[in-house]
Amino acid sequence: MQFDGDALTIDLNMSMEEVREFEQFVRPRIDYIETIEVDEGGILKNSALLALLVSLKRTRPELKIPFLERGVSTTGMYGTLHWICYE
Repeated sequence: MQFDGDALTIDLNMSMEEVREFEQFVRPRIDYIETIEVDEGGILKNSALLALLVSLKRTRPELKIPFLERGVSTTGMYGTLHWICYE
């Protein structure tokens, strides 16, 4: 994770623990971040990162997340994705 001015760059292949740390870092600073860039050099390890990015976008619609805005095409690489909500 790299924070440069108003832009934050994260890796696509974050572990669950890294996603938790990212959320703890970004939630209090959400008003100051304008763009979240995703370095797509790796492989998506879990869906929690996608869920968090979508949640951040819904919380602050003017937030730019090019990775989501382009559309996430994961079906070819990962097969069928099944989203499960645990209560």
